[in-house]
Amino acid sequence: MINKQFFDKNDMLEYLQEFVELYDKRIIKDNNGGMKSSHIFPIWYVLKKTKPKYIVESGVWKGLGTWFFEQASPYSKIISIDPNPSFRVYTSPNVEYTKTDFINYNWDGIDKDDTLLFFDDHQNSLERIKHAKKLGFKKMVFEDNYPYLQGDCYSPKKILSKKKYVIDSMGIKNWFEPNEDDYQFFIKNVLGYQEFPPLFKDNITRWGDDWDNENYETNEPLLSESDVEIYPTFFEERKDYTWICYLEL
Repeated sequence: MINKQFFDKNDMLEYLQEFVELYDKRIIKDNNGGMKSSHIFPIWYVLKKTKPKYIVESGVWKGLGTWFFEQASPYSKIISIDPNPSFRVYTSPNVEYTKTDFINYNWDGIDKDDTLLFFDDHQNSLERIKHAKKLGFKKMVFEDNYPYLQGDCYSPKKILSKKKYVIDSMGIKNWFEPNEDDYQFFIKNVLGYQEFPPLFKDNITRWGDDWDNENYETNEPLLSESDVEIYPTFFEERKDYTWICYLEL
C-alpha cells in the first residue's frame, strides 16, 4: 500500500519535449493564482497515458487546465466545476460547466471506473476521497497536496505525515494534532499513492524557509541545474510546486 509507482520517471522525461512545445503555445500566459508548469505537466502526462472516458475538474480558475486536458485527451468528456465563472478566461464549447460542488453533484450515468477526478479546489481531501469511494470512483489527482506545515486545506500528504499540521488561511494559523482515524481510513482504502516530482527543485520554498526533507519531503526533481538554460520557464516557476499526487482507491 500507499507509495506505488503508477508512472515511471524515465517515461515522464520522454514526454517532456512534447509538453515544452505545447506549453510555449498555451493560451493563457499569466496564470498567477492557478496552475503552472509544475502542476500542469503531471496532470497532462497522466491524461496522455490514461485517456479516461470522463474527466471531472474541480476548480477551474482561468481555464488553462481545461485547455491542457483537451490537448492531452481530446475524446474525453470533461465536466468542470466552476463556482465562480467570473475568473474564467477560456471557456470551451465542448466542456460541461457546473457551479455545483463535487459532493452535491449528481454523478449518475457516468462510468466511474473510466473517470479521472482532478481536484484543484483547496478543499478537505479526506471528504473528497470518502465521497468518491461511496460513489464508486477509483482514480483521482490532488493538485493542492500541501505538506503538513503549509497550505490552506487538509491534503493527502498531511494525512500521511502523522505529524502536527497547520492550515494557513488568510494569514491565520491553526494547529491540529494528528488524527489516527483519518490515517487508518486512508491506508485501508487507498490502494496506491504517488507524488509527482517537481520539474526543478529550489533550496528555499515559496514560504521562505529551507526546502529540506524533514519538513518538505520531496521526490528528486525531473531536471537538474544543467537543464536550466534548456527549460528557463520551468525553472522560473519551480517554487509553484505543490506535491501534486495521483491515487487509486
